[in-house]
Parts: sequence; structure tokens; C-alpha cells
Amino acid sequence: MRTVRLWIAYDGTGYAGWQRQAAGDTIQEEIEGAFRALVGTAVTVHGAGRTDAGVHALSQCAHVQIDRGPPTERLHLALNTMLPRDIRVLGAVDAEAGFHARFSACGKRYRYRIRTEPVPFPIGRRYVHWHPFGPVDLCRVRRAASRLVGEHDFSSFATNSRHADAGGKQKSTVRTVRSLHVVGDERGFDIVIEGSGFLYNMVRTIAGCLLDVGRGKHDVDWIDDVLRARDRRAAGAVLPPEGLALVRVLYPPSCGPKAAPGYRR
Repeated sequence: MRTVRLWIAYDGTGYAGWQRQAAGDTIQEEIEGAFRALVGTAVTVHGAGRTDAGVHALSQCAHVQIDRGPPTERLHLALNTMLPRDIRVLGAVDAEAGFHARFSACGKRYRYRIRTEPVPFPIGRRYVHWHPFGPVDLCRVRRAASRLVGEHDFSSFATNSRHADAGGKQKSTVRTVRSLHVVGDERGFDIVIEGSGFLYNMVRTIAGCLLDVGRGKHDVDWIDDVLRARDRRAAGAVLPPEGLALVRVLYPPSCGPKAAPGYRR
């Protein structure tokens, strides 16, 4: 039995998220179906995290245990012949002993893309949130973003439905944001955030709050008030999923290569 590490990219538009569920097509199900056709038996593909319905991934990480099939270096090519065109396995390697896509991870990087041009550009429209309602002050957005870097209780920025485990025990809502960059151009801006982990809807809520500050709905100091409140009602709206993409899952050096071998994006 070998443990294989996979790097996966997908357009989440037509899917109910990563995780297998009772209703709706999911990324996990599609990849497990391709494995079943390839190796002749059911396997479980363990992802580094769950992306929600409509959210994309530039490089999701996963692992699977198999005892047959093509050589590891050709496994992704074989899988891609069986997957829909909006899901691609970018590469595969034999994993280090004890590797687990979720539990070995030490962080994630996400990008939320906002476009502010008056007319939405038709190409790539499924991967951005379009906001044509007046100018956005990126200086204010950056000042507000800096308030979120570090270790904080982010309960105000998360949907409460996933704050408890199956037994009803409350999970910690403290997370560490290592970096939060705002990169702008004439068409809009990207919010790029990296951290130890993220709560449910945390990135999309942070993006909504920063957009509100940038368009003058709130002062920069309002972000501090939202953090202190520890109450979801104190924050802004959750922005739509199409602007969000998982850029990379981060692992310590002991876990091997950072990206799919030979793949350049």
C-alpha cells in the first residue's frame, strides 16, 4: 500500500464544494470516481480542507492510499483522462511516511478577487466578485487589513454553524493571520491572505468587511470594533464564492515538495 500526495486544481462553479455529500456533485466524488475506474476498487481521497460550493482551487492538496495502478509519476495523467475538464490533477508524488493532507498542513493561502470596473469583463467573470458601485480607496483597505494580521479571535468573521464539533463541544475561534496583502490595478484588487487555518466563511467575510471600509461605509477603526465584538452580527456581509480561490496549502519542509513536480503556473 502506498500513500500518494496529489496537487489538484479545479473550477468550483458547478460543484457543491470539495467534500462528498448526499446532494450535489463534489470535487472529492469526481476524483474518487476516477480512481475507482483506474484501480478497480473504492478509495478515499483525503483533502487538505473543504472548499465550499462555487469556490475554486489553484492548488488543493490531497492524499490517497492505493496498492495498484500506474506508476506514481504518471498517475495524474491517467486520472485526468477520466476527470471532467474543470478538474485537473497537476501532479503526484509518493508521500513521506506519516503524511496526511489535512493534519500535516501548517497553513493555507487564499485569494479573493474583486473587480470594480463599470462594465464586467466577460472573460474570467466566473472567478471574480464584480463591485461597480463607486470607487474603492485601497489605502483605507490596506490600513484596515493590517489590523487583522496576527493572532485574534475571529468569531465575528465566521458563520457560527461550524463552531462546534459533532458532540456539541465549542471549537476555538482563535486563528493566526500571517500576512494579508491587497494588490490593486486599474480593474480592481486582490486580497491575498495566509494563515494557520481559517474558520467557515472567514475569508469571504474579511473580504466583505475590507470592501465596506474601502468604499467609505465604515472607518478603518471599525475593524478593531468587529474583532472585539466576537459576534458575527458586528461584521459585514459574506461576499459570494466565485471570487475566492485556494492558492496553496502550506507544509513544513519535512513533507517534501511545495508544488507539483514540473508544473509551472
